[in-house]
Amino acid sequence: MLASEHQCPDTMRTFCGFGFTMLSICRFLHILRGFGNIFVTFASDMSDALNNKRWEQIGFLLQHERNCQKLGQDVFARKMDTRQESISRIEAGTRRIDILELIEYAEVLGFSITEIAWKIETYLSALRLLPLPKMNVLDKKIRVEVSWHENSFSASVADILPETFEFTADKFADLQIEVEEGIDSHIKRMVANGDKVPWWLAKKKYEFEYKFFDATSLLNAYSPYVTLAAINRVTGINQNLLSRYAKGQKNASSTQLKRIAEAIQKIGRELTAVVV
Repeated sequence: MLASEHQCPDTMRTFCGFGFTMLSICRFLHILRGFGNIFVTFASDMSDALNNKRWEQIGFLLQHERNCQKLGQDVFARKMDTRQESISRIEAGTRRIDILELIEYAEVLGFSITEIAWKIETYLSALRLLPLPKMNVLDKKIRVEVSWHENSFSASVADILPETFEFTADKFADLQIEVEEGIDSHIKRMVANGDKVPWWLAKKKYEFEYKFFDATSLLNAYSPYVTLAAINRVTGINQNLLSRYAKGQKNASSTQLKRIAEAIQKIGRELTAVVV
């Protein structure tokens, strides 16, 4: 039973001396408890909102990686032995993917679970949905996506750093310089501004890898070093067809693009084996 305003127990005299009563204290505690419940609800809502954003972006990343492999949702679903609707919902972020499904996703995409986890971590950190990775555990390179647009090279970097960077150049060698100097300068500014930057980024313990999304950008990037005739001899792809790819007059399939890339790599290995 609550004490009235005129019944102040000895243990509460200090509070009563300041104009408080047991009744008012109990009311005050009740209000505080209410605020506590509000805070817990608010924190829970904040956590749910953050996780929803993470799931949405994970879905977008998985869709992006699937598109990079030039696999339609229907084909991908068959490879995963599931319905296309399920893949659509995962990539839209409306259905959460469990760890076993993620392993399957990685296998179909040609990645290990460690590699797909790294992709997710670096992508979410670039969107400020996760802290930057403290360690480059896979000694991974920063991926630069290259395409051909309006007779020049276009590149974007969306991994790791909390921004998306766009670069253009007429020559691939110039594009590489722009990308590497631009990213290096941005990391230095982050350090100077007091941002939390992992040591491996701050100390420049990273390299770049360039992923080509079309045969036009790939062939033009290496045309100063490898002729179409040389690529023709290695791949067996008609030289006239290679020329049309290089001019952007025809799009190469993902299989053809892979054959061209492997041919350039093979020629490069043979050249580096030369000794004098």
